[in-house]
Amino acid sequence: MSAEKVMQLGIIGCGDFLRWTAPGIKQSTLVKTRWLFDPAKERAVKYAQELGGSVAASAEAIFADPQIDIVCLFVPPWLRRPLAEKAAAAGKHILATKPIAASAEDAQAMVRAAAKVRCGILYGRSGDGFAHTTRQVLASGEIGKLALYRQDWLHHYPQWNNWALDPVKNGGPFMDAMIHNLNLARYLMGRPMTAATFFSDKLAHPALTCADTESMKVDFAGNGCAYIFITWAADLAVHSTDGNNREHIDIFYMVTDQGWRLTKEWKPEGPTLIASRDGKTKTWVAKSLGASVFDRFVQSVTTNSALPEDIIDAQMAAEDVCLLRTLEKQIGVRVAV
Repeated sequence: MSAEKVMQLGIIGCGDFLRWTAPGIKQSTLVKTRWLFDPAKERAVKYAQELGGSVAASAEAIFADPQIDIVCLFVPPWLRRPLAEKAAAAGKHILATKPIAASAEDAQAMVRAAAKVRCGILYGRSGDGFAHTTRQVLASGEIGKLALYRQDWLHHYPQWNNWALDPVKNGGPFMDAMIHNLNLARYLMGRPMTAATFFSDKLAHPALTCADTESMKVDFAGNGCAYIFITWAADLAVHSTDGNNREHIDIFYMVTDQGWRLTKEWKPEGPTLIASRDGKTKTWVAKSLGASVFDRFVQSVTTNSALPEDIIDAQMAAEDVCLLRTLEKQIGVRVAV
C-alpha cells in the first residue's frame, strides 16, 4: 500500500473539539472527509460545508461504509467505548481525543478492541514541535536529565456543555484538562513512574458536582518528579459559552539534574526552549513536525510503522486514565505505580 494513499474519514461528533481540529483536517493532503454524524444534525451540516463530505444518518452508517478508513471519535469520553468497539470490529482505524475514556474499565476495553487496528489519541502535545524538541534536548544529555516538571493551570470551569462537570461522565478539572500535562510530564521524563499522590478540593464553588481544584505529584525512576496543579476556583473571564473560550493562566517550568531551569518562550522565530543556569542561557527553537497529525497518522498506517511519538497510543492513554481513577479513591495517599 502506498504511503501517499488518501484515506477517507468518518467523523462522529461535531462539537467543540472539531472546531479546534478542523483546520488540521483541511490542511491534510492524506485524508478526505467522507461522512459526518452528530445527534445535533445542524452541527454536522455546518462542518460538512466546511470540510466537505456528507451528513450521515447514524454512526452505524459510517461503520458500515467499506470506503471509510479512519473513524474520528470526537465525542465526550463517556460515549466513546461502544463506538470504538464497533469501529474496530468493522476494521476502521481510530482517532480520538483525551481522555481516551471516562473510566478505567472503558479505557482498558478500548485498548483490547483496538488490538488489530491503529488507535491514536490526540493530546495537547500532538503536533507540538516544542514538546518534541524538548524531549530531544533532554535525551542528548547536554543539560542533564529532567528532574522536576512543574505546571499550574488556572481557568474558569467549563460552561459550554452539560457533562464536563459530571464526575462519572468526565471527572474533575484534572481529568478534564490536566491529563494533558500528566502525559507531557511522562513523555519528557522518559522513564517509568514509580508512585503518585493525588489531591482534590472544593474551595470556591460548593454547587459544583466535582472538585474545583486538583493536583498530583508523580515520582519517576531516577529521582524525578512532576508537580501538576489545576484550579477552577477563580472566576476568570469566560469569553464565550459556545465552546472552550476562556481566560487561561499557565505557569510552567522544569529543572534538570544539572541545575538548568527550563522555560518556554514565544519568540518571532517560534516557540523556544530556554535553559538558564548561573546567568548563562542556551536556546533551542522548536522544530516543526512537518506534516499534520492526520497525515502522519495515515503514514504510520500505510507503512505499518509505529505511531508518531506525539500521537499517543491507546495503551499509554489508558494508563493515564487508570492512574487517575485509582488515585481518586485514595486522596492524599502516596500510591505505588
